[in-house]
Amino acid sequence: MNYELGIDEAGRGPILGPLVMAGVLVPDDKKEVLLDWGVADSKQFGSGVKGKQQREKLAQKIKENFQHEIFVLSSQKVDNYVEKHSLNNLEQETALRIIQRLPADTVILDGKNLFKPIVNEKIKAYNKADQKYLCVSAASILAKAERDRLFDTICLDYIEDFGEIKGGGYANKKTLEFVQWFLGKNGTLPPFYRKSFKWKYLLQIEREYNSDC
Repeated sequence: MNYELGIDEAGRGPILGPLVMAGVLVPDDKKEVLLDWGVADSKQFGSGVKGKQQREKLAQKIKENFQHEIFVLSSQKVDNYVEKHSLNNLEQETALRIIQRLPADTVILDGKNLFKPIVNEKIKAYNKADQKYLCVSAASILAKAERDRLFDTICLDYIEDFGEIKGGGYANKKTLEFVQWFLGKNGTLPPFYRKSFKWKYLLQIEREYNSDC
């Protein structure tokens, strides 16, 4: 039996919350199962409530029926790697940890240049692998569902005082509104903010805040 391991991430781009990487080990005779379930690149489900629910249901099925690993990398850890090494190094090292825990005949990674340093005869890396390989699509669903769950949990602490934190933690107007509110109330950036992200709009707000203090 040939085993194929797919690895993908969710949360590389946001400035709030963790980066999540997941791996799913798929034997050849169970690929059809993923296809029948409608497993696809997690982004195809969208960012709305319905899409999140679909991903969560699929993630639960995948976890119950396939060997898998999920690594949660905090915003602080992301900052440390960006400042001292690089975010690519963090993803490469985490991918190797997943590979070590889930031995496979073939490993498929999403990102040709990103994972080029660890590619060999067994480990392959392709652009848009999450759209071409079911094992990577499954990994993308696990990573995204876990990232969504964790971010929603973080946001619960601020519902009463601020309201819903919209924007998914990406560098957009809704996220800026929350970060600006948090800074004004607490005098610091949120603990789950990636300080290594040099956001020009926030830098201006920080300068204005510090000049008033």
